[in-house]
Amino acid sequence: MTEPLPNPVTGVFVRRIVQTACPGHFALMWLDAAPPPEGASTDRGVEVVDDLPPLCREPLAPLPSEFARAFAEGFRRRWSILGPDRSPPYTVRIVLRDALWHEIDSNTHGFEHAGLLAADEVLSCVREGRPPRPVGRPVRPDSRIPPMPRLTLDGRSGGDGPTG
Repeated sequence: MTEPLPNPVTGVFVRRIVQTACPGHFALMWLDAAPPPEGASTDRGVEVVDDLPPLCREPLAPLPSEFARAFAEGFRRRWSILGPDRSPPYTVRIVLRDALWHEIDSNTHGFEHAGLLAADEVLSCVREGRPPRPVGRPVRPDSRIPPMPRLTLDGRSGGDGPTG
């Protein structure tokens, strides 16, 4: 049996922006990772919880469910092979906190790739004992994690950090 994630990793930010033609690959996600509650059901070692605000972008609209599903599938696919013997390294609960997407330049492939990147970053944070760094394309090595857009879109805020 796979052990639960040893410690939470909060404030993970993934940026996947590739503009080669229309549609592009525009996906920005903020998430937290934690050990799942005891008895929680996981798919390939991952439980995904949607805590996305009802309004994720301008003009105010929710994140399309197919983008959230693609992100979860990308995370699960990568997570299921990151451990020893290509198995899940831990069981984990992923809480989707916020997202930005674009009507034309976003697609499921972009969000699925963002999920792959997020899985790598969560495991790197656990293995290296460090807080998350922005990951994805394009991200400068010295960049900081931006605040979640919901802090300005729907008024739900608890501070100015990446996890509100």
